[in-house]
Parts: sequence; structure tokens; C-alpha cells
Amino acid sequence: MVDALSPYRVLDLTTEIGQYAGRCFAEMGAEVIKVEPPSGDAVRRIGPFFHDEALPDRSLLWFVLNASKKGITLDIEQPDGRALLRKLIARSDLVLESYPPGYLQRLGIDQEALRREHPKLVWVSVTGFGQDGPYRDYKWSDIVGQALGGLLYLWGEADKPPALPRAAQGYYQASMAAALSGMVALRHARRTGRGQFADVSMQEVITFVLAGPGGTTGYWSQQGMNITRSGPGINLGHLISRTIYPCRGGYVAVSTLFGPHFPRLLDLMQKDNAAGFLATDPKWRSATRFAPLPGQWRCEQADADAAEGLFSEWLMRYTRDEIMALAGEHELMIFPVLNVPDNLPSEHLKARGYWQRLEHEDLGATITYPGPPLKLSATPWRVRGRAPLLGEHNAEVFGEIGVSKGELEKLRAAGVV
Repeated sequence: MVDALSPYRVLDLTTEIGQYAGRCFAEMGAEVIKVEPPSGDAVRRIGPFFHDEALPDRSLLWFVLNASKKGITLDIEQPDGRALLRKLIARSDLVLESYPPGYLQRLGIDQEALRREHPKLVWVSVTGFGQDGPYRDYKWSDIVGQALGGLLYLWGEADKPPALPRAAQGYYQASMAAALSGMVALRHARRTGRGQFADVSMQEVITFVLAGPGGTTGYWSQQGMNITRSGPGINLGHLISRTIYPCRGGYVAVSTLFGPHFPRLLDLMQKDNAAGFLATDPKWRSATRFAPLPGQWRCEQADADAAEGLFSEWLMRYTRDEIMALAGEHELMIFPVLNVPDNLPSEHLKARGYWQRLEHEDLGATITYPGPPLKLSATPWRVRGRAPLLGEHNAEVFGEIGVSKGELEKLRAAGVV
């Protein structure tokens, strides 16, 4: 196999906000060295834990964010630690960090000076608000990024306060942006011989994302329309179109009730004597929720609510699997709403080799990991190994920069590593 990012070396100094970026580099072929304090990275103390054992090498979040990396410990607040860090940076192509703005400079680690010493060095900083601006020194968390980026406002019911999604969003969108910017900068450095600094702001990444799904920011900037929470539906300004419906034993999602497939759906409902008034008025076969084209009829909110009520009653006659079968047979945009236990045995994901099983010799167990988010035919993204144990690669990595075993023991006794 050819690795897209081999033989690049990445020094990963991130916290939770950027650690998935390091994993992206590692699984595209770079050698990624995760640097953490001798007491262990804070992510190691975040549960859930393997078999509920709250130990540094048992965090499932640590497993996921740091798979495929090497791991070393280093106290960069000590002079000897900073000296070792500079040696590691000199042997790296890219530094990935998420320290608060100004922290490294106060320690004497200045990215501009280091990049002058090593012109091809790429430096990626991923923080809550970036390196400048009035918010640069604000504390951040995942929910802060969602709130100030505009995403949190969209979660929840229309008549209730915003709701917090169960899974983190801001940190991982920021991580993917950090990985993208770093890979582009590495390509530029290879062509020109000049590295650069990438300043990634979680707030800006999330605000940017809102320009994509549904063009939320565009609705306001172009039409003065504020898209807000709409519960199990899509708020289109003039109409809220329901997208999530209950069925027997679960839920299904509908891309749009009205559209080219709606006549086929009406035929199925009529077979079950469940179409009601939808079957008696021909205008429903040309219904649309958008500005009508010639021959179409645009329904208003009351019309849509009535049609969705009949559709919801019809769905309750079927299970998710039965609806999925009908949708596939009749080319309907209706899909089951799945959870993780549903997806783990998925025949489709299994056929594509998505789930990855990794041996954890220290645990005496094999653990299933989420696979890569994309497939490349020539340079595959692949999970390369479990997350490192605390200080697992100290001897190997420090040995490469001339630290002997005896010196390493002295450094360990002094709390430097």
C-alpha cells in the first residue's frame, strides 16, 4: 500500500479540540507523535472507560481520538522539557497544537522564530476563537463553540430553548478543518519549500458549516430570513416541513414529503385505504413546498400539516424494516433513523469494511473502532493501531534525538518525561 502522507512527521500537542486531527494525519500515513504531560493528557480522564475502570489507559474517548499515533510524555514547562521539544520540532514537518493564544510564546516557544529556523515547517493552531480578535483569550468548550458559532440555536423544538446535542460537534468539526488546513499547507511546502501558519478557529469553522447545510447563513444575508429551531422538521421560513416520523418500533426520516415521488407514495397509501382526502383531489399529485413550477401546486402550512397527519398514521402500520423495503422497491426518499446498536451489525457498512477491530494486548481484548470517513483507492485511509499507553514510545522517540537510556531515567526522575 502507498500512504498519502508518508514520510511526514507530525508533532501532536493538542487537547480534545484537536486530537482527531492528529488521528487523521496518522491514518493517512504520517508518523504522528502525541505529546502529553507526564501525568497524562486530560482526555485520559474522560469516560466512559473500558469495563468502567477509571484508569489513564482505559478511556474510550482516548482510544478513539488517538488511535494510530505514537505517544510520549514531556513537561514543556520545565527548561529541559522545552529543550527536548525544540529538538522534536526540528525533526518534524508539522506541529499541531491547541494551547491558548500566547501560552507557548510565554514559555519561549515562538512559532514564527521556529519557522524561520525551519522554513518548511507547517504550524497548525486550533483554538476556540483564533489567535487574535476580542475573543482570543476567552475560555472555550465544545458547547461554547456551538453556541457562538450559531449551531446550538438550531437544535431542539421551535417553542422551546435550544437543546444540547448528545454528541460533541464543535471540537470535531474544528479538528477536521485543522487536518484539512495542515494537509494543504504540507502540499504547499513541498512545492515551494516554505511552510506556513494555519490559525483554525472553532467558532469560524462552525459558522462556515452553517453556510452549507440548507444555506442557513445565506437565508439571512440574502433574504433577511432567520432559520431557527423546527423540531422534527425543516424550517423553510414560509413553511415547516416535517422530516422525522414515528413508525412501529422506531422512527423514519423523509427527505421531503412532497416532490416527484409523492404520487408513488399516494398510490401505496391508497392500496391501504389510508390516503383519505389526498386521493380525492388531484392537486396533491403536483404538490410542492417551494415556489411552484408550471403545473405544480404550492401547499401552505395548514395543507402540509393535514397531509403529514395522514402520512404519519399510515407509517404506524409498518416497522422500520418494512418501510425500508417499500422505499427501496418504489424509489421513495424514506429511511430508518438508526442508532449505534443498529449500525454496528449493518450489512452495508460490513460490506464496505467500515468498522475496524483492533487488538489491545494490554487489555486482553479486541475493540471495534469507527473506520475512516472516506475511501481512497490508491492511498487508503486506515486505522493503524490502538492509542498509545502513557509514555509508551518515550525510549524510541527520545532515543532518535540522542537521549540515552540513562539520561531518560534521569529525566523521568526529575518529572520532565
